[in-house]
Amino acid sequence: MPTRSTTPARSTSKTQIVEMLKADHKKVKKAFKEFEKLDPREDAEACEALVEQTCDDLEVHAELEEQVFYPAARQAVKDVDLLDEAEVEHMTAKVLIGQLRGMSAQDDKFAATFKVLGEYINHHVEEEEGQIFRQLGSSAAEWDTVLERMQQRRAELMEEKGLPAEQAAAPARPGKARSRPAAGRGRKGAAEARPQAAGGRSTGSDGDEE
Repeated sequence: MPTRSTTPARSTSKTQIVEMLKADHKKVKKAFKEFEKLDPREDAEACEALVEQTCDDLEVHAELEEQVFYPAARQAVKDVDLLDEAEVEHMTAKVLIGQLRGMSAQDDKFAATFKVLGEYINHHVEEEEGQIFRQLGSSAAEWDTVLERMQQRRAELMEEKGLPAEQAAAPARPGKARSRPAAGRGRKGAAEARPQAAGGRSTGSDGDEE
């Protein structure tokens, strides 16, 4: 009996992975645009809720990439330096997210810090969608297994953060902040960002216009 090829399944799984990550990108980029319409002084609660939700989303997304997607992508992309830079970019964003966790909307640099984080994220997304995703090609990576691991890990991360599973694809909702520890938002996590010192390979993202 002839053996059925697994290539179509791998290709479909790879497409689902890319679409999952692009959906995350689109969600946080929309949140940064929504923040621009708010005034931290007059809409403090809404601003803090939006920032908190966005930081949570970035942390979940980055953990998925660092723990599951990037290791698999190393078997596929031609320029592995792109992945090294992406991981450094994540570390840079952790600094900004850590600062935001300890701020309130009344802090003078609250809005500026979130804006800079957004600029880093936009640059990072352009490189990831413009180069890393496009280099995945027809590699022999076990994308069906990678997809399963990413879905499982996402569910675990959402549960760890106390987020309902459906929020993984839901837009951030200003004004509905979850309770925080008295000391501030001192939760550490990973996130995406583009350090200013990193190399400029960005070629633009595809399909993520708001």
